[in-house]
Amino acid sequence: MAVTAARLGTAPLTLDWTQMLSRHTYDSESFSETWTRLKARFQSGEVGFYEAPVNAELSQVEACQTLALSILGNHQIQDCLFLGIGGSALGPISLLAALREKCLTRLRFHFVENPDPVEWKAVLAQLRPESTLVCSVSKSGTTFETMAQTLLALDWLGRDRWKSHLVIITDPVKGDLRQFASDENIRTLPVPPSIGGRFSIFSPVGLFPACLAGLSVEAFLTGAKQVKDYIEKTPLERNPIFILASELLRQYPKRSIHICMPYSTRLRLFGTWFVQLWGESLGKGGKGFTPIAAIGAVDQHSILQLLRDGPDDKVTTFITVDQVDDAVVIPKLPAGKLWKAYPAFKQLEGHTLHELLGIEQRAIALVLAKQMRPNLTIRIDRLDERAMGALYYLYSVLTAFTGESWELNPFDQPGVEEGKVYIQHALSQ
Repeated sequence: MAVTAARLGTAPLTLDWTQMLSRHTYDSESFSETWTRLKARFQSGEVGFYEAPVNAELSQVEACQTLALSILGNHQIQDCLFLGIGGSALGPISLLAALREKCLTRLRFHFVENPDPVEWKAVLAQLRPESTLVCSVSKSGTTFETMAQTLLALDWLGRDRWKSHLVIITDPVKGDLRQFASDENIRTLPVPPSIGGRFSIFSPVGLFPACLAGLSVEAFLTGAKQVKDYIEKTPLERNPIFILASELLRQYPKRSIHICMPYSTRLRLFGTWFVQLWGESLGKGGKGFTPIAAIGAVDQHSILQLLRDGPDDKVTTFITVDQVDDAVVIPKLPAGKLWKAYPAFKQLEGHTLHELLGIEQRAIALVLAKQMRPNLTIRIDRLDERAMGALYYLYSVLTAFTGESWELNPFDQPGVEEGKVYIQHALSQ
């Protein structure tokens, strides 16, 4: 019997692709050429995210920690206004949302992505310049949306506060933000040129806000490293990441829509991060999957009917959390004359909310499988820094291997760059 589930070594993740409904077998030869090409790009330094968990020069973890401690030492700072869009924001937004209860510092984070004037005014109305750190993030240093917000923030802060209330995260040598920071002696952190925006969770883009929030970036990077170790020690034909990538490509002609459906409210924004990663990395040359973010159990009441009985053009990925600190026991109400009139109460008493969520996910996976609708499950031991590092890294490698297998470049975004050219032209008129 073929293996259809595997724990990723010492990483706190388990992949179960039993209900992908395929018994297709893969051998090392079918993976070797792809992995050889991809690993050469990692080893040459062209693509940096893969080595970041074990390379302090790429992650800049020490610089992130040092700067964060310096800022947290200024007890006047109570809020962080984080300016960025796309890959410069989705990583830290989803990470801090997933680990909200573990954020130990006093800072309140306010992420502003869209250059929406109504939203901008609403956020600033909650803040005071004297107690706000502004963090401006743009890998290129020329992102129009972020540049516009940065100019507004600079004016709002007042020049006297630029050196004490502003941090810029951008390319180490080029771009307008880098030049501005150099001219004005503003504190900066570099985004290594080899780490693209949507993979930048393993750079200061993700690690600096994590440090500011009091999360353990060491544990985060350890989780990523454990997945990396598993990849490098596991025979190619038995690597579930490679198997999954190949299976998704095999099913692509029929099933080009991919649903990411965590059964954890805290992982809702992880689905949004996945949408950018999967869509922008793989949507090229007439190829690509359409990524959709959903959330369980909520979306059982919105798209489950479509997933079960609509067009058979989708693959659903469930993400579950095995352990929580408090499962929340559902109580038994005092017995009375009308107790038998409430059978649903009787069924639920003594169970927990966490147990209910797990039962629902397994039931929905079975519903889909019975209709021959493929799905897979990624199980996380518990929501903590190590697990999140492993999860982001898993998806990053999956994306890279899928793109390389498809003979397209998963690390560029020519459509996005073309749009920037048109925007620049329009602004110059």
